[in-house]
Amino acid sequence: MKRKICIFCEIWESGGIESVICGALSHMDLSGLSVDIVAAKLGESVFRAPLEAKGVRFIPLSGSTRRVAANHRMFRNILRREKYDVLHMNIYHALSLYYARIASELGVPVRIAHAHTSGLRKSPTLALKLLINRASRKRFTRYATALWACSEASAGFIFDGKALRERGYEFIPNGVELDRFAFDPVARERVRAELGLEGRFVIGNVGRLCRQKNQEFLIDVFAQLAQRSPESVLLLVGADENRKSFLERRAAGYGLLDRVVFYGLSDRVSELLQAMDVFVFPSLFEGLGLAPIEAQASGLPVVCSDGEPREVAITEDIEFHSLGEPLSAWADAIMQHRSAERHEARYVEQRMDFDVENTAGIFYRAYTAKGEAEDD
Repeated sequence: MKRKICIFCEIWESGGIESVICGALSHMDLSGLSVDIVAAKLGESVFRAPLEAKGVRFIPLSGSTRRVAANHRMFRNILRREKYDVLHMNIYHALSLYYARIASELGVPVRIAHAHTSGLRKSPTLALKLLINRASRKRFTRYATALWACSEASAGFIFDGKALRERGYEFIPNGVELDRFAFDPVARERVRAELGLEGRFVIGNVGRLCRQKNQEFLIDVFAQLAQRSPESVLLLVGADENRKSFLERRAAGYGLLDRVVFYGLSDRVSELLQAMDVFVFPSLFEGLGLAPIEAQASGLPVVCSDGEPREVAITEDIEFHSLGEPLSAWADAIMQHRSAERHEARYVEQRMDFDVENTAGIFYRAYTAKGEAEDD
């Protein structure tokens, strides 16, 4: 009989969490598993079709993350009906640990809580959300049978401190198909020609257009850099129509709209990285950003904020800067790479930890292990 696996996400779209899950499942033998992805909201995603082709089923809850009571009720009904062996929760705030409590009450033996972030974006209700997060991690961490995190910072943000001291957590690298992202000079020239970027100094960024990813700051930095480097272009890969309009207005205010490329959502990130000369990632906070890992795998120098955990450094070509530094300091850091030649990635010791095969193996072993309520 197949093991029944429930992978839970609050939202399924085209972000880093979805990429990690899709990559791991795509490199896993699913013949002995029946896998469902349950999400409060299913949005547009480049990662859905590949998984459906492998037999993974997608089950929506209410369609909104705000309908918390309805989502809990629907999740409870799904667990009663499906009788899963494993629940793998991919979460970015501790209130989602309540799903582990539901699963515990309904006898799901393996309940993995996988922390993916180290903070919450600014909003008028941020103080209340942080209070709920603190209360939830203290109350609900105990219902998870395994604590996973993509960084020490994310573990501390999502899980109860006492539980971490007593039980610890397992570091789960965000797996990447390292070979697929490897530097390819032929692809570089092809993509640069396709985008009209021959002879340009291309500053790149990949991520959702949102406050957390902080592309507004990047445009401000680019305005400084563009004065020194007339051949520079900013290539933004990611989607959000409302945020795009805001960022377009900001670029236009600097007179730079014709030098900022809004590429949009894409399933060809590995190719687009080839076209770049330097990757800039000024996020306000991250659990462990997948994009800078992919950028390093492609041999790109990476300039990122100190909101990114240090576990992200898989090569020697990454540097961290405070968002409190002057824009000119960020521009200086980027300009250092203007004349640099692209090269193959210079990995450090933990490179293999981030290979998707390693992540897939961790997932598979957890999915096929017996839990506390099962007989040996």
